[in-house]
Amino acid sequence: MISIATFSENIYLHHLDKLDRLREILLGHGRLAVAFSGGVDSSLLLKCCLETLGAGNVLVLFAKSELLTWEDINRVETWLGRHGFSHGVEMEVVELQPLSWKEFVQNPENRCYLCKLRIYKIFRETMEKKGFTLLADGTNIDDLKCNRPGLRAIHQLGVLTPLVEAGFDKTAIRVCSKELGLDTWDLPTASCLATRIPHRKEITLERLNRIAKWERAIIGFGFSTCRVRLSKESDDEVFIQVADQEMVRLGNADIRLAILRLFHGNGVKKIFIDLEGR
Repeated sequence: MISIATFSENIYLHHLDKLDRLREILLGHGRLAVAFSGGVDSSLLLKCCLETLGAGNVLVLFAKSELLTWEDINRVETWLGRHGFSHGVEMEVVELQPLSWKEFVQNPENRCYLCKLRIYKIFRETMEKKGFTLLADGTNIDDLKCNRPGLRAIHQLGVLTPLVEAGFDKTAIRVCSKELGLDTWDLPTASCLATRIPHRKEITLERLNRIAKWERAIIGFGFSTCRVRLSKESDDEVFIQVADQEMVRLGNADIRLAILRLFHGNGVKKIFIDLEGR
């Protein structure tokens, strides 16, 4: 009979085996531009690219815009230094203006597809000017199981997905990221601020800023992560999502009152808790 400890160790080693497969895949490409968000997935991909291919064969591409919080931006811009790659790595920060994109601002059901398509087309133009022909991103196996319109853009543009090819799901990514010393290994899953606005509701800078402000405040109350989603019907109603294990903290009288004061002070009349959590 296999002990629980032995079984767990075998699972752990199985995840680490994926790293060897990933490195083989990367070596087969030689030079890569990497679409980098600073999150769990793209951090593992970038780390392996830099260590396997060498700094001169990797171009880091970051799309900077008002769709990201300043924490997200800072995490990206300090990533190389935090992980020992302060010199020799080229990071191209692409400044975007998505609120000038009419089709994006209108917020249709295929918004993510339209956004990803435009961003990756810009990435392609940028990298080709620097002599790179292949673009890779951090899509993983679990992403393929979800309804992610952006995947269509990835396939349409021929973007490489090395983590998928190497068999990485989210659990394997976290295990291997921790093994490699990445400080992103336990980051919550993330998405841009526009995902908090229901489809067909216009995306405006005011709405994005309000959402970022509210999420930052709630995290300041001691939560590890938070999303504030606007209601389809009115900006006077919001839905709060926190981590499953932290849901019970919303029942704390002091925290509940602090959250009420936060939203009531900003003109929000109804605050709902999403019981599905994050």
